[in-house]
Amino acid sequence: MAKTLVIIFFFIGASLGILGSLSFIITYLILPEIRTRFRLYILTLSIYNLIVDISILLPGYKGDTICSIQTFLVDFAFGFVCDWIFLISLVYYLQICRNVDIENSSKFYWISIIIIQIITTAGALVLTFTGEPETSFSYWCSDVKNSFVIFEFSIIWFCLIAALVFYSIIVHKIRKDQKINYPKSFQIKMLTLAILYIITLLWTTMERIRQVIQKVDTPNEFLVTTQAFFTPLLGFWDFIFFGLGDKFVRALLIRKFKKKKSQEIIELNQELIKN
Repeated sequence: MAKTLVIIFFFIGASLGILGSLSFIITYLILPEIRTRFRLYILTLSIYNLIVDISILLPGYKGDTICSIQTFLVDFAFGFVCDWIFLISLVYYLQICRNVDIENSSKFYWISIIIIQIITTAGALVLTFTGEPETSFSYWCSDVKNSFVIFEFSIIWFCLIAALVFYSIIVHKIRKDQKINYPKSFQIKMLTLAILYIITLLWTTMERIRQVIQKVDTPNEFLVTTQAFFTPLLGFWDFIFFGLGDKFVRALLIRKFKKKKSQEIIELNQELIKN
């Protein structure tokens, strides 16, 4: 019964994540108005969130080839997402607080992708080949319970905490400097997004950390069940803040399909770039 609940929660969370990631990817493709450099970073994040969510829905069986594929894809995409969240916060910090022209810095984008790809691929391969067989309760078909997981999650925690620090500095800078014209809604959005990302990702690490520290193999039912819902949820936050949950994106879509061009659209575009 407990394992059934875990699978159901994974399915719900992954479905919401897929919906969220696809909503942003589709709107990015059909709305040229939102294709800023920053939203290209969000697009990359959404693609890897989508990989995580689809991989989670794969039925993993102990000793099966699908199991190894699932383990690699989830750990690879999950690691990339965490690193990319940190990078996005850094980009925002450089753009707003240090006046760095990120919009025209394509080299920075591609170099970042290459570096993060190499790091996360190496980490995912180690996790895949050092995994242990699943327990009677765990949804995952392989899992790392050795000390390497502490190193892996230390990197994840560093990325998330650093992202929160960067977002906090950004909001403080906006409030202090009257020349920076970002609305209060933007400030709330950035801090809320950072907090949601951190809560979501930190919670997903609790169970494996607990098993390593306490040196136990028996999963905690509450942690496993709740993290089943939280693990694939990042794509849904993209939906809320950048996809169809964004009122400006919805307004642009409505006007696009109505085929109307007006000054109001220009104003929406200017507001959208800020957000």
